[in-house]
Amino acid sequence: MLCGALCAGLARDEAWIAHVLDDASGSTEAQQACRRMLTRLRDETHALLAGASLEFAPVLPDDETGLADRTDALGEWCQGFLFGMGLAGTRLKPDELSEETNEVLKDLGQIAQAGFEGDEDSEDDETAYAEVVEYVRVGVQLLYEELQAPAEIAPPSDRLH
Repeated sequence: MLCGALCAGLARDEAWIAHVLDDASGSTEAQQACRRMLTRLRDETHALLAGASLEFAPVLPDDETGLADRTDALGEWCQGFLFGMGLAGTRLKPDELSEETNEVLKDLGQIAQAGFEGDEDSEDDETAYAEVVEYVRVGVQLLYEELQAPAEIAPPSDRLH
């Protein structure tokens, strides 16, 4: 959800944290600690998405986890991502996005619905999974780059400095 909200430009303020913590229970101290952890997670994820080093990767189970479980987790990650994007509501209009961006969003929707029907020990299935994860990683970076609002440029001043 956080990655989708960041791509949509919604997670830079505290509104997304309020949404996540809406039904939170526990002491005020525990909620404040959770808010600090979520803020740090947001800042670190934003830095990875915005960084030129292309180090962003979705948080998924490691290779020791069975392929079926990893596939399910990837689908759930894509569902959460699309939910975070959906928080943008009507701000994101498909006709205003590039064809490539719309295709990535469509593909993420299909991945979110996918299930595993292969062989847990198949090298071909492992390779296919790795390729889909890489597609998701690169696709999310593409979405982030395209959806960021251009920086506001201050109007020129008449004063000489």
